Amino acid sequence: MCFIGGFVKNGTREKLVAVIDFFFWTVGGLLISGIAYLYFLGVQSLLPVKKHSLSLKPATRFAILIPAHNEAEIIKNPLESIRNMDYPQGLCKTFVIADNCIDETAQVAREYGVRSFERKDNERKGKGFALQWAFEYLQQGNEFDDYDAFVIIDADTIAEAGFLRAMDSRIAKGEMAIQGYYDVINPEGSPMASLSYLGFALSRNLKYKGRTRMGWSSNLLGNGMCFSKEVVSRFGWDATSIVEDLEYAVMLHLNGIKVSFAPEARVFAEIPKTFKNSRIQRSRWDIGRFQLRNRYLVPLLKKAIRNRDVSYLDTAMELLIPPFALFLILSFALFGLFMATSFRGFNILSTIWFTIVSGLGAYVLVGLVIAKANWKTYTNLMYAPFFMIWRVKTVIWGYFFRIGKQWIKTERKEIL
Repeated sequence: MCFIGGFVKNGTREKLVAVIDFFFWTVGGLLISGIAYLYFLGVQSLLPVKKHSLSLKPATRFAILIPAHNEAEIIKNPLESIRNMDYPQGLCKTFVIADNCIDETAQVAREYGVRSFERKDNERKGKGFALQWAFEYLQQGNEFDDYDAFVIIDADTIAEAGFLRAMDSRIAKGEMAIQGYYDVINPEGSPMASLSYLGFALSRNLKYKGRTRMGWSSNLLGNGMCFSKEVVSRFGWDATSIVEDLEYAVMLHLNGIKVSFAPEARVFAEIPKTFKNSRIQRSRWDIGRFQLRNRYLVPLLKKAIRNRDVSYLDTAMELLIPPFALFLILSFALFGLFMATSFRGFNILSTIWFTIVSGLGAYVLVGLVIAKANWKTYTNLMYAPFFMIWRVKTVIWGYFFRIGKQWIKTERKEIL
């Protein structure tokens, strides 16, 4: 409190102290509530759940869609993994969506015996528009009825051999929207890969498994997703924002369809190895979540009250709580501000703030232990301070230099 006392006259010091204390009580309460929510899901994820057994005889007819933009050099990776899947080849067909490509993506796909859709549209760019176009194309033809479910895999992805078997068993049990376990290839390869892997480990192993245990709706991650024909027939792909996967998950939930999480269906993708190469991707994710919060938060809260269903509150929390790295940065920055302005020894308020920082640190360690991270991944955590500074810069860059130019130009859709 000496910091405040040196700049404020004695007559107003008590009032200022009261205002600042009220601020830290309020913010501390909000932060510790968010952390308690994360821990609740984490505890739920550790409780035993009934394992999904595979169908003795696979029967689901899959169409696998791979959106690709100038991916000629790597498109063979997912095609090879699909070719080597433990699933009857007669029950799955792969389509590559060569979206505004100027390289040989479509040709490479055809060399693998895969059908390629070539899309040219300089006005409606992006993965969401590519998927929307592909689903509309399939629905206009007769072959749409040849499939029972549709899988979406990214062009930089390798799917495990049992991926389709796992999805087949889920579809057979009536699940309509399924997210597989999306992991990182070579997480110890670089500091960026390790830190990205940390975020993946915390969300997949703690949050998503916890939601599954509670029977709530999980996230969609844009990769390793599966949808029943009924879902595609009803909705196509009506999500074209800069975070089309999260938007689609929220939209489905508002329409009564929950996304289930299938940790046994695994896909692995490359992560940009440098901070520079990840800047645009991270900015899009962060800014896009802010946009979805503004658009969908009120409808989710209304739905929760109207249906008396806490799962809609959980989806609202997903939009309210920032990505974990930003949540961590905000919490530690405010803790530093608290120590500089309001720490007066150990009391209830200071205990709250020490609980916040220690709770977040423990949450990170638990996530890494559960994910069975190797020693090099732990070593790369020394770059975490640089990563945090970089994340703040990407948000600022995205908001002030990109969102006003093009990212904000997304269609506002009717919310059911």
